[in-house]
Amino acid sequence: MKIAASDFDGTLYHEGKGISEKTLSAIKKWQAAGHKFGLVTGRNMHLVRIGLKGYDIKLDFCVGLNGAVIFDEAEKEIFSREMPQEAVRGLWAHEIASESPYVMTLRGYDSFGKWNDRSCIDPVIHANTPEVTPEEAQALPHILQMCFVAASPERASQLAADISSRFAGQLSAEANLAFVDVCAAGNNKGTGLEHLQDVMGWQDYPLYVIGDDLNDLSMIEKFHGFAMASGHPLVLEKARGAFASVGEMLEVNL
Repeated sequence: MKIAASDFDGTLYHEGKGISEKTLSAIKKWQAAGHKFGLVTGRNMHLVRIGLKGYDIKLDFCVGLNGAVIFDEAEKEIFSREMPQEAVRGLWAHEIASESPYVMTLRGYDSFGKWNDRSCIDPVIHANTPEVTPEEAQALPHILQMCFVAASPERASQLAADISSRFAGQLSAEANLAFVDVCAAGNNKGTGLEHLQDVMGWQDYPLYVIGDDLNDLSMIEKFHGFAMASGHPLVLEKARGAFASVGEMLEVNL
């Protein structure tokens, strides 16, 4: 048995294009051969379901929120690591919370939003996302990740670095284009996949990972993974190879 773990946005799914028929076919062929296919994404299960709506894909696992939560094939939460409550309060006082057009507070299955600029509401992504006040958001139990948007990718990198430094030992922040994802310290896609191997007993099976952006570096470096040919230059530099699609990666390693 082999395990394939793919990033979602920019890797499996492409804005304006969706998921290609070639890749959908390759996933079915991969699973029919007895192998496992799943996602390693910054999304939670609510947002994964939105992204996969209309596609005939059965996930064998999902490592969500950049490693902070893991779901099995039945979408049951089998691992999670919460953000410290005092750090959540501190994050709301950080400049990122006022700079960002919205603040998303995420649990494994649930998403909550606070909009500073309501023109940024996405009718698909945020359609069923309840709005909460900062006080209500801070009181939510089992917070696994908070998400922000910066004015530019450069600003996102600055804010992510500042948060990781200021909340060292409590929070870890990663920039992905202009987005900033923050979760409990020690969580990333690489550690998420390690936890997946442990809870599923998959340590001895080959693991093939593929991603496109900087938040995928932890898993690509840890598991000697692949990059999308359209990926960030640093990701391409660290990867052992590049593919034009997830389907192509699966076919080559079948």
